[in-house]
Order: sequence, then structure tokens, then C-alpha cells
Amino acid sequence: MEKKRPEESDVEEVGREEMARGRRPVNLEARREQEKLLRDFRKLLDFGTEEDLVAAMRALGLRDDSEGFREALQIWRQERS
Repeated sequence: MEKKRPEESDVEEVGREEMARGRRPVNLEARREQEKLLRDFRKLLDFGTEEDLVAAMRALGLRDDSEGFREALQIWRQERS
């Protein structure tokens, strides 16, 4: 089991679950995995190569022809110039 982030306490997690009562259940494991992928993606924006960024976006499920993919790549390239 993955360790909880320091800023997330059991009380916050229970509160979030209570607020979600009556709604579709939240898959906490999937949410944590998505958050980890996004953290890794942010690191790539600072330190990675364009090839690393493209691979990460594909791993996140972005398609090469999607608007989000093109925008992220454009922003990355602007930051590098």
C-alpha cells in the first residue's frame, strides 16, 4: 500500500468520503495513481527532454492528435526557447 502524502490526513480522507455520500464512489487508488503521474509529468516540464515529455503525455492517455497534447508541447517548447 502506498504511503499517504504528508498533507493528507485520515480526517481529510474521511471528510472527502462523507461529502461524496450518495455520489458515485471515488476510486482512491486510481486517484493516487493519476496524481503520481501528474507529479512526474510536472517534473518532466522542468527537467526532461521533449521525447520524455511526449512519452509521459502518451502514458497519461493523451493522443498525439489531441488539442491538449499539442498545447502542452507548444508550451514546453516556448519555455525552452
